[in-house]
Amino acid sequence: MSVPPEVVFHRYFGTLNSQADRQRYKGKHDLAALNPPELGPFLAELQQVLTKALAGVQYGPEHIDQGPFHVDYVDSGVSNALAFRHDGYSFIGITIPLMYAIWDECHLLSRSVRMASRLGVRLQDEDDRDGLRVVLFRTTLFFVVLHEWTHHIHGHVRRRGSDSALFNEILDDAETGGLEMQAEEADSDFNAAYYVLDSLIVGPVRVPAVTLLGLDGEPVDVQDEVLVSCFIVAVGAFLFVRPPAVVNRDCVYKNDHPPQAARMLLLIYDGIAWCKRQRPGLEARLAPDCFHKLMDAVAQVTWGVEGGIGWAAQATFLLSPGGLEYLRQLDEHRAAHVRSLSRV
Repeated sequence: MSVPPEVVFHRYFGTLNSQADRQRYKGKHDLAALNPPELGPFLAELQQVLTKALAGVQYGPEHIDQGPFHVDYVDSGVSNALAFRHDGYSFIGITIPLMYAIWDECHLLSRSVRMASRLGVRLQDEDDRDGLRVVLFRTTLFFVVLHEWTHHIHGHVRRRGSDSALFNEILDDAETGGLEMQAEEADSDFNAAYYVLDSLIVGPVRVPAVTLLGLDGEPVDVQDEVLVSCFIVAVGAFLFVRPPAVVNRDCVYKNDHPPQAARMLLLIYDGIAWCKRQRPGLEARLAPDCFHKLMDAVAQVTWGVEGGIGWAAQATFLLSPGGLEYLRQLDEHRAAHVRSLSRV
């Protein structure tokens, strides 16, 4: 009789070579112990939906890792998202502190009048606020899981080493990366964004999201504009779990993740391309003026006033000659990585 994936998932953490990692990650988390009590069933339902969805994907020959996939929650004291392989399974692990961090951020965003104005939704009562929080939280979680999934199917996990090598998402080993590692992160962002946008705007998530946002009676183009704005805010909520990085020409090439502003700028280019294919005209919602207003609001709500300053500083660097050269090289490395997949 085969061992259930959740058991293999739990046992994996006991095999970690690093004592620090074994202390940091204790195994599968018992959702019944979460507060508030309704969060456990909510996360369990999302886990089932995501695991089933990944099982139903039609994988092509360019997909290096084709599962079987299993999504689960990690008992840990740190915020992180993990991708790893063990005993024939491809796992995506989300720590509970990361869930709380995203939940709290989405709570703040759903209570902000400024954010509601930027999104084009109304916050007249508690149902409106709760609906916005759920849409943002689900969208953020879907993006996180699909980002980690891409690390599997595009071969990033296998290239990092052994069967028990953790692929960290949130924890930052500063100055241990480089453009190749950053290109893998940018590639995972792109692939995750494509699937999230597809599901949210033209797929099965659209109808429940529109209802939760109170947009059932609005024209389709208005609904589309709100949904794509929610996507931007949700991705920002995930990226802003990491502290605002100070970037300059000396350090930007050395980190293991691109700075948040660089990741968002590349995602906007990707989002514009998606809109032109699937929803011509909607790309105007991703124009620089709308985008920067949304991201400035996300930064200030999640990071405070200093967060807005940190976001502006990153954007200023990226528009400098040194920043533009960095973006050019990052995008070239990402494109080269994608081309390598088509040759597999």
